[in-house]
Amino acid sequence: MAEEIFDALSHPVRRRAIKLLARRPMTFSELMDELGVDSPTLAFHLKKLGGLVEKNERGFYDLTELGRKALRVLEEVEGAALPAPPEERRVEDILISDRLSFKIDRALLEFAKKRGAKIRIRDVAIVEVADDVDPDLLYDVVESIADVGVVKVSDRLRPYVEPKTRDVLSVGGGGLLASALRLGAEALSYLAPLRLRTKKKMQEVYRGEFKHGGTLLVEVAGGKVRLSRGPNYVVAKCEDPGEFEIGDGKISVGACEVEATADGLSTLELDVSGGYVQVKNSASQFKASLSGGAVDADLELEGGRAEVGVSGGVFAGVLKYKPFEGAAELRINVTGGVAEAALRLPPGVGLEPAVNAAAGIVKTPPPKAGERGVVKAAVEAAGGVVQITVKENTA
Repeated sequence: MAEEIFDALSHPVRRRAIKLLARRPMTFSELMDELGVDSPTLAFHLKKLGGLVEKNERGFYDLTELGRKALRVLEEVEGAALPAPPEERRVEDILISDRLSFKIDRALLEFAKKRGAKIRIRDVAIVEVADDVDPDLLYDVVESIADVGVVKVSDRLRPYVEPKTRDVLSVGGGGLLASALRLGAEALSYLAPLRLRTKKKMQEVYRGEFKHGGTLLVEVAGGKVRLSRGPNYVVAKCEDPGEFEIGDGKISVGACEVEATADGLSTLELDVSGGYVQVKNSASQFKASLSGGAVDADLELEGGRAEVGVSGGVFAGVLKYKPFEGAAELRINVTGGVAEAALRLPPGVGLEPAVNAAAGIVKTPPPKAGERGVVKAAVEAAGGVVQITVKENTA
């Protein structure tokens, strides 16, 4: 027993973990946050802690009797005071996790305030904040909102919510991305690729112009990337300079936060295996390939061809077609994950959907005749979810 205790106490991460769990039980994600380590590192140290730590009936990690003996040994060595008895510990936070959606309303906030508890929310696809809540109460009671797809909140309450968020794709109205996340979570329980957690301090690794010659490829394996219309310019902040590369017509991103603007694009291609990509631009040719992560796209298309391939992750795109004559191609191929495309068609342009669905869920509108042109939408589905909607673009 003594050998087991001293082995556990031999590493500073394990010593800190024992001290944290002496305060209150914690989830795996909370421990990871507090200790500042990644998932594999924490799993390794929890295994080393062995009989000192166990999961309780709620799935929280807590100290065993042997763990409390290890704590007393640690305190004797360090000369620290004994922790307060369990009955004197502070009230446990209210933890909301692993949900498709959750709503923060007045009753919940008042209940937490009465108990003297804080509310922590993590690993939820969509969090909605009721508009009738008291802003000061909201700010006081909600401790954190982390690892969440979309936070739907009014402009009035947004300033009180923003400081509480971390690793959230979007804070505001939600829009099409919220709809796609809901589709994905309902049909696939698909939340894991949306995790954007970074631990190291971000540093600016690039700031300057770039060239693309009309064709731009953006590769994203993690982090957050925003590409909008404007002068060809990029600002990148990364954990490690090696996580970012830029060249003529190509940007590659790992654990980084990237703000980019580009103009004069004829071809835009996205290759996304993780992280979050938000695009607001225009092109004649567009291609998106996703094996993970999320893409939130608002694109103007000049006819031409658009392709979306999803084997994992979530694609949510508003595709606004400029007036054109003849035929434009839209191809969507999904073997897993979610693809939701909201088409905005100019007057006189119709739609010809063609679906080949061996598996998965596919929803498309009926054909629509066009006097001037047509979008030929071919959908191949061997799994996952595809949804296409159409509205007339009068702008």
